Amino acid sequence: MTVSADQPSFQQAFERLLSRAPGPVFPRARELYLRKYPLETDPASPFRTFLLEEAIQESEAGIVRIRALRFAVVHGDQHPLDLEACRTYLSQRWRLEPDELVPMGGDGWFRDGAAWARFSAAAVHERAAPTTLISRPDGPDAPAASGDPSP
Repeated sequence: MTVSADQPSFQQAFERLLSRAPGPVFPRARELYLRKYPLETDPASPFRTFLLEEAIQESEAGIVRIRALRFAVVHGDQHPLDLEACRTYLSQRWRLEPDELVPMGGDGWFRDGAAWARFSAAAVHERAAPTTLISRPDGPDAPAASGDPSP
């Protein structure tokens, strides 16, 4: 497997995943989303890469920074997991050479008890956090109405 020009890079796939994920203010929904959706969009590969652990920071300016701490590479059909096949996949698909690839599994983290391994890779996603949960009808940059809101 080689990376073609139309496939997103690891960073691009990470950013795409997080741009669609529920926000950090909804931790349970976010956890379920991140366990369901991998970075890959190609269903042909038996491997899937998931965000396993993240650190979330919000600045006073409203910028949310999400830094990946650990990922999981899953192979649904393989018991025991072939770590060399995982390394080859990560290298060819994502151009990653993780220092540590730790076999896991049997602990119920991934559905149907699929074999998986955890690894670390650098990935960061930043975005401006909305300042309100409700959009104003006159646009997001318009000043909020002042005075008594009653009719």
